[in-house]
Amino acid sequence: MLKRRAFSVFLIFALLLSFVPSASAAFSYTSTTYTLSGGTIYFGNGVIVNTGQYYDTLTINVYRKDCTETKTASVSSCTNVWVGSKTVSLSSQQYIYPGVSGAPLIPIATGTSAGQYYYTLSAPGSWHVMAGIHN
Repeated sequence: MLKRRAFSVFLIFALLLSFVPSASAAFSYTSTTYTLSGGTIYFGNGVIVNTGQYYDTLTINVYRKDCTETKTASVSSCTNVWVGSKTVSLSSQQYIYPGVSGAPLIPIATGTSAGQYYYTLSAPGSWHVMAGIHN
């Protein structure tokens, strides 16, 4: 009798969970390193699409790699310095083309120095991004 009751509770719990949207569909991406000149860093020259089922927000973070090398050991150590971020909010299946066909690029940071930069993308939902950072 106890096994039946436990099995029934398990089935009800499983049924309730089947109606909850999946939270494991999170989007995350880290780019390779770009060598950029100083000035303004933009994101764009491509497409950004919310491929999820709901309105969602994509966060773009840009970091600079600050590396120092010790002369005695010839070892370099790098720290990642956050430079700036922007968010892009789109409805399901909505898209934008920043930097293409006259659409403005997305400015991330101004007054930056020349160096090595990379960006990360993150969102709770599903996205398709074919754009990058540049000056």
